[in-house]
Amino acid sequence: MSSEAIFQPLGAPSAMSGERVSRRQYMVAVGISIALVLTAAFATPFARLPLPAVPGYMTAFGAAMIVINLLLAAFLFSKGAIEDREDAVRLGTAYFFIAAIFVPLTAAFPGGFMPNPVIGTAESAVWLWCCWHLGFGLAILRYATLARPAPGGSSVLMPIAVVLALVLVAALISTVWIDQLPATLRDDQTLFSGWTASMPLSILALLVIATVAVARLRARTPEQVWLTVGMVAACVDVWLTYCGSERFSLGWYLAKFGSVFTSLTVMISLFHDVTRLYSRLAVANAALRDLAGRDGLTGLFNRRHLDAALAMEWLRAHRERVPISVLMIDVDHFKGFNDTYGHQEGDACLRRLAAVLVEATRRPADLAARYGGEEFLLCLPGTSSEGALEVAYKIRAAVRDMAIPHAASTQRVVTVSIGLAGMVPQDGETSDELVAAADTGLYRAKSAGRDRVMQADVRRFQLGDAIDATIPLASPT
Repeated sequence: MSSEAIFQPLGAPSAMSGERVSRRQYMVAVGISIALVLTAAFATPFARLPLPAVPGYMTAFGAAMIVINLLLAAFLFSKGAIEDREDAVRLGTAYFFIAAIFVPLTAAFPGGFMPNPVIGTAESAVWLWCCWHLGFGLAILRYATLARPAPGGSSVLMPIAVVLALVLVAALISTVWIDQLPATLRDDQTLFSGWTASMPLSILALLVIATVAVARLRARTPEQVWLTVGMVAACVDVWLTYCGSERFSLGWYLAKFGSVFTSLTVMISLFHDVTRLYSRLAVANAALRDLAGRDGLTGLFNRRHLDAALAMEWLRAHRERVPISVLMIDVDHFKGFNDTYGHQEGDACLRRLAAVLVEATRRPADLAARYGGEEFLLCLPGTSSEGALEVAYKIRAAVRDMAIPHAASTQRVVTVSIGLAGMVPQDGETSDELVAAADTGLYRAKSAGRDRVMQADVRRFQLGDAIDATIPLASPT
């Protein structure tokens, strides 16, 4: 069977994660599958080579298979329950079956939990091995046959109960009634004597059919691609066990790596998907946080974000003893503009003004926000009053240069009034004083005829005597 037959062209969205299978992922999967097949082919002539028995090997192998497959099953069960996907539950059932049957299998294997079998005999381990691969192959074939993105039927309690019941029956037959089963071991401990030698080949045929069924699924999710790789490893496992003939032979040891690889490929694929989903979730959360801090009309920051950012910049300026300035900006005669041209034109005017403010706040720390209605505020950290004055003049000139008609204004075009305040924060002072001073500067600019910039000295400024505290600046023509 060619790699093209196993791995058909990909590109459909992933049913489980919304991911598309990338060309690189596809090629890696094909490469690993080919490497597994070549390894099996190379090892086949040497499969019966006897190797020393490694103490504790079966204990470690059994524990690894139980833990890996329990985690994988729990992962798939959770996905199925959350997304209401029956196909994920069916796939999880296949791996839960492996985890469950490995408990009696390890207990029956000499050197599994104890030097001698805890339950049954050495023959019991062989029959449980057959039950493991037969049950897994049938479960995967069921998944591949019924794997469709249709929702519903995602309960995991019934599959778990069925699996536990089947494992209990298999354990009882393989231990309590072992005398009623044909012999699978010769006196020299060669696996599968007599007619039972055909059992591994029959199981291998079932696994090959299941592998082809998974490979030909049209959903083509990453999990299905790597499940195909895992099924190739399962076929290699059975083949090398059959060729090895004896426990602790080269083929037997290599087969155990294939067993772990069968489950590990799918688990790594799912963890990779989860990592990508968490990464996308973090980006989405950042976008949502940014959106929550934005004004819906102008796209500038809103008042809530402004308050938090200004407080932070104030503390930084106080700590580093650097200046911080704010500009309070208001559209002149905006009510008259709305009454004359309508609210849609008024909204368009505010958006064009917002674009001017964005252009004026090029530094990363600068912040432009909609303060409320037609009022805007610019926070300029690390900027003195003199630097803020230059920014204010540029904004005022840029607004006039847009030449937005305004019949209700004496200027006949849209203009802005700007209040300015800047200072190096000292102990006992707050950002509210800075904003209040800029607001007073704005009030003075509007009282003086609009279309101008006024600066307020924060430390001379008193709330009850705001007009007298402002310093008028000449408006450029």
